Amino acid sequence: MTTASERVSYKSDISEKTKKKAKKELNEDPSKQQKCLNELRALFNTRPDIKFRTDDAFLIRFLRAKKYETNRAFKTLVHYYEVRRQHKDIFINFVPSAIMHVLETKMHFISDKWDVDGRRVIVFQIDKWDVKQMEATEIIRSVLMLLEMLLEEEESQVNGVVVVADASGLTMSHVTKMGPSHRVMMDVIQNALPLRFKAMHFVNEPKIIDAALALVRPFMSDKLKKRLQFHGEEFASLHKQIPSSILPAEYGGAVAEFDNKDWREILLGMEDKFIENNKYGFPKTADTLGGTGQGRDAAGGLTGSFKKLDV
Repeated sequence: MTTASERVSYKSDISEKTKKKAKKELNEDPSKQQKCLNELRALFNTRPDIKFRTDDAFLIRFLRAKKYETNRAFKTLVHYYEVRRQHKDIFINFVPSAIMHVLETKMHFISDKWDVDGRRVIVFQIDKWDVKQMEATEIIRSVLMLLEMLLEEEESQVNGVVVVADASGLTMSHVTKMGPSHRVMMDVIQNALPLRFKAMHFVNEPKIIDAALALVRPFMSDKLKKRLQFHGEEFASLHKQIPSSILPAEYGGAVAEFDNKDWREILLGMEDKFIENNKYGFPKTADTLGGTGQGRDAAGGLTGSFKKLDV
């Protein structure tokens, strides 16, 4: 049973506009929020094999993602820990310092500003993935850490994110290298990560994109399939969806440089937060559950008490 002293007090810092959206789209009601949190925590007793985080700020992510349907939020939270146990090749050493070499290739870009709907835009340039130098698991690990970073923003929890995939340079080597990892990625972002993916845009896509997506589509939900959009080299259609003012110059945008240096520094500054989060999940032995002893859990972190994350 979680005591008040074990929980971290929560205070929302979202804008009034986002509060209204959270109420309308996610059924968020501040007067009932604590009741929903207590109902969610009560379900932890049904899974004594999992060491759950109990702080409000973390759990609210899952409630928002499932529109405050407590049972659905709990199912997603459980799966959040399950994928970490099932896919150790991705979640081992799940800390920012371990993926800096990937981010330094500058294959990822995150907009400094939100779009008109309050969403961050994430751009991924596939041609910067050197399949001879990096495994698919390293790419996925880096993407998931960036998404976890964005989940620290309450605006992103409510408004979601938009993805732009620049498929120029996509080759059969990339498709082959990805192997079964695409199934894992789809499972995590759709069923385990409490983040709303509002749109996925493809630009500069070669003919091979059809073959690549043929492998992924069977694992996509109907909702996500409907959110796929293809623009080719026609950026005017992209600008109708995403303001050019927040896009890099390569896509007809106003941002001069495709760079992620500032976001790399922010992510690296969150090293301790990732270490703390890795302490939760499925311990190897029952005696590490909730105890003060130190054991190693399936996600690769040391089990122990949770310290407040300064969101």
